[in-house]
This record gives sequence, C-alpha cells and structure tokens, in this order.
Amino acid sequence: MEPNGETHIETVTVPDPAPDQILVRTVLTQVSAGSEMNGIRRRRTATAAVQVTFAPQGMGYTAIGYVEAVGREITDFAPGDRVLCGGNHGMYWLVTPSKIMQLASTSQDYAIQKVPDKLSDTEAAFAVLGDIALHGVRLAQLQLGESVAVHGLGVIGLLVTQLCRLSGAHPVIGVDLLDERLALARSLGATETINAGQEDVLARIRSLTQLPWRYRNFLPALVPGDGAEAQLHCSSNINIYPTMIKAAADRGRIILVGATSGSVPIESQELFRREITLRGSYQTGMAEAHPYWPWSRPRNQQVIMDLIARGDLHVKPLISHVVPYREAPALYDLMMNGGTGWMSIFFDWS
Repeated sequence: MEPNGETHIETVTVPDPAPDQILVRTVLTQVSAGSEMNGIRRRRTATAAVQVTFAPQGMGYTAIGYVEAVGREITDFAPGDRVLCGGNHGMYWLVTPSKIMQLASTSQDYAIQKVPDKLSDTEAAFAVLGDIALHGVRLAQLQLGESVAVHGLGVIGLLVTQLCRLSGAHPVIGVDLLDERLALARSLGATETINAGQEDVLARIRSLTQLPWRYRNFLPALVPGDGAEAQLHCSSNINIYPTMIKAAADRGRIILVGATSGSVPIESQELFRREITLRGSYQTGMAEAHPYWPWSRPRNQQVIMDLIARGDLHVKPLISHVVPYREAPALYDLMMNGGTGWMSIFFDWS
C-alpha cells in the first residue's frame, strides 16, 4: 500500500530462512475488511501534506500455505506441512517462532500452526477472523437466555452472530444498513434484524428486549429492564456508540470488536447511573495461555477450526471472492465503494 492508499503488486527476492525461521510458500490469503480498509481509507482521504508522512506498507495478516524450508533450529515443522500463519498478502512469508518472547514483536512475526486435513484452505483461514470474533464473545460473558445485539454484519459481525447463537443468547439481534447482510444474518442464526437506515434502532432493540420482570428501586427517569444485556460493536462506524449505550439494559455490557479510530461524544450519566460496561476487545498479550485467562489466540483458533469442522460454525456463505492475486487492486477499489457486492475476499497465490 502506497502513502496515497493505492495498492500494487511488487516483485521481491525470497530469502533463505535463518536458523530460527520457517519459510512458508503461501497459496491463499484472506483480506481483513476492517484493519486493511481502515488503512486504505485513512490514506486515500488524507491531504497531500499528510500522505507524504506515510510509509509504504504491506497488508494482510492471514495466510495459508506450505512449509518450504526451515532453519536448523526448527524442530516442530518440516517441509510440506500445511500451515496457517500471519503472513502479508504475498507468495512467501518468513516466520520466526522465537519472536513470541520479544516485547516488540507482533503475531505476524511468530504465529504459525498446522492446519487439520479435514478443513479446506478457505475454511482454515477463518480461524484468524474467527478468533477475533470469539474473543469478543468471550468478553461479553453471555449467559443462556440473555439478549444480544450485534451492530455491523460484515464477516466479523456474522461470525459473532453465530457464536452468540451457539452461546445460548436469545434474542440475537443483527443490525446493519444492507438488506443482503441482514438476510444472511437471519440465515445464520439471528432471530431478529434491524435495518439501521430505515428503522429506529434504539426503539426496535428496546421493543425486542422487554423483560417480564424489573429491578427494584431503579432510578427515576431511567427505563428499567428493557435493552440488550450484551451488545457487540463489529462496525468501522464509531458514531453508533451513543445509540448502543442508550440501547443497553441496566448493567448491560458493550464490547467494541470493530476496528475504529477517532472520537465521539457520549453521555457519561448513562454509563454511570446504569452501570453499563464499555470494553475494548483487542487481545493484547494473548499469544500464550495463562491460568487466569486460558483462551490464547492459538487456542481460540483451534476452537474455531473445530467448530467449522463439526458444522456448527458456517463460513462458506461468507465467501464472496476467491480471485488470483493480480486482481487485488481492483478488489480494494470495490471495497472502497461500500459494503455492497462483497463479503470475505481471498487472494489465490498458488
């Protein structure tokens, strides 16, 4: 990606792996519509003076491929292993597993795991975005029968919708602007959907979450009981935060899963007096399991792959494009034009 947000394909020299590295020959990469498109959008909408401050940047963080060569210190992987790694969009990626111990490294540097034979390449790739969705659902701490609203029904939102259903939430309310995504959400387990461009989101969520009981001694002028007990923000639109706060039940939880930046005014009295929890979901420091939080990123990814293999998590309906890598620039232009006509996009490097 160039400083002006345009994308192009480069030819590079493939290095030999160092003693502690693994060279992966990539066959498939998946686009992250959140992180990648936010980066492109930020650059394309910046002024010329700001654009010159950006450096060229690789894109992507999900790759499926085969181990082509390993350094002499590598014992857990061998040439021919099919793997999932954090590679950028490209034909090759170098992985350094030992970098997991370095403070300045990212998952792209060290993340790699073998892929079960029972999954196709496209299915296995969803382990990464699925991990992001699953972490957000875990933070929501859903109980059987709790109401949940999912705001934004892109790939992450539709994975979240399914995971909320699997967690026993009810009703599961999907909110989006596009009818095609609302229809897909209903087919994947949403019990109710709201078109945010045509309906009053706040009123609809409250009408769908009326409870037969009320908390005692609730504060005057605050609606008791009604509202979603959990809400997951899976959109790039930060401006819906205030609506989500008003649509929350007393002591409701709001989990911010979507990749956003910027600021928006919110009414602090709503958070304060109704004890609403507003929490980010980013998985900082989740590379390894801990006794007090065993759900590391590798473990979550294994859970996602197992759910897909068992037929409990459906990802094939989320795939809109599997195209040769040379079509990548055109696909980014398509995504810049809005959410219509695409869902999950893959680039084929085989």
